Amino acid sequence: MSSAERSKKSHKRKSVAVEDGMEAGPSTLNVTVTEPSSSLGPVFVNFPSIRPSKDTPFRLYSRDADSGEELALQATLLAGDTEDVDFVSSNRNHGGSNESSDCQYLPAVYDPDAGTLQIHASSPLYLMVHRSKRMTNVALQMEKADDYRTKRNNLGEVFGTRKAKSQIRAEERNKLNADAMQDVRGHLMETIGAKEAEAEALPSELIPTPNTSTDDPAQVYPRESMISDGEWSCIDASTLLKQKDDRSRALLLPYRRSRFIETKMREVSGSAISSSLKKSSMRMCFFLSSLMALNDRSGDIARSTTAELGSKFSAIPAPLLNGLLERFTESLGNKRKITDKLQTKLLAWICVAYLHLSDFKADVTSIAKDLSFQPAKLINIFKSLGCRIDIPSPEEREQLGVTLDGAKALRKAVLRAPVQFPKPKTRAPARGRR
Repeated sequence: MSSAERSKKSHKRKSVAVEDGMEAGPSTLNVTVTEPSSSLGPVFVNFPSIRPSKDTPFRLYSRDADSGEELALQATLLAGDTEDVDFVSSNRNHGGSNESSDCQYLPAVYDPDAGTLQIHASSPLYLMVHRSKRMTNVALQMEKADDYRTKRNNLGEVFGTRKAKSQIRAEERNKLNADAMQDVRGHLMETIGAKEAEAEALPSELIPTPNTSTDDPAQVYPRESMISDGEWSCIDASTLLKQKDDRSRALLLPYRRSRFIETKMREVSGSAISSSLKKSSMRMCFFLSSLMALNDRSGDIARSTTAELGSKFSAIPAPLLNGLLERFTESLGNKRKITDKLQTKLLAWICVAYLHLSDFKADVTSIAKDLSFQPAKLINIFKSLGCRIDIPSPEEREQLGVTLDGAKALRKAVLRAPVQFPKPKTRAPARGRR
């Protein structure tokens, strides 16, 4: 029997009504099954999360309004909204066979007065999702802001000043394209750990290039890592060795107020070591004196032109002075300046020179007095060089007759090989407020 014939035929069913506890006579119920229709009819809707009020209006939209297919097979969309939320269907699998579904809902209308039950075949089922109107408005506002910024930049490129154009280009260069970073995000996350581990083993960029594989402390920072051969050879060590007293030697130095250099040159002149070792030690003393002169007269360097610096530092040979200025100053037109970063680098070179002249066991307190610095600042620099800061042991303190607090004034920076650099400090993650 066809569906048309089935829909026209009424099915009669006898039932017994009960009224006031008494059985009534049998009644008849006519059941009618309507044909699937292409016009709008009842539909089933599932709200998984937010359920709107019963008086919320909904509209059914069809892609092809003139389609003759039954409603369940059309490409349709159900939508409605409240004051704060939009609802829209997300699951209309049009064109699918209802027979392959696990179940099918059929709405029916029962009229007890007429004794009829009308069943509507193949009513579609819609699964609804929601989105906040406020979030939609935020996205639209962001799009409007981006559009305004683009138009403003276009006007700035045409009519703006040179400074404004430079700022616009700088903003464009600094803009991060999140979509372009999606492909490399995983790679970056994998390499972060490796880069951090590598950073732990690397020395600071503000110290001379070290030899990390040697077992000899004298070769950790070889002379070649501090001063070039040409600069080294221009230092006249023979003239320094010919002087008979401290005063005459001090007059040949760029910096004359260092007690350490004065004492060291006196020891070298009166020692029985070979002539080549004496000259090497005298050159290192002169090199240290030149570094200390730059550190002491950084203000003169900033106030003078580059051409005037030769006369300001006449005691330093020209090749050595040019190398020091290139290494420890920053060019500012026709002038040069020792920045804070370059001063830290200069102090690192000074500390390495002290280590070479102290058999790699430098007295921190005496060096701090020589440079007019706080010992704590020099301790940090010596640690960055891979030195260990030692204080006298209990036995040594007993022999010297000093307490633990007094022993802190006798701290020594000791360089051992192979050199080990301090690991960078990492700050613990901030705790959330309770």
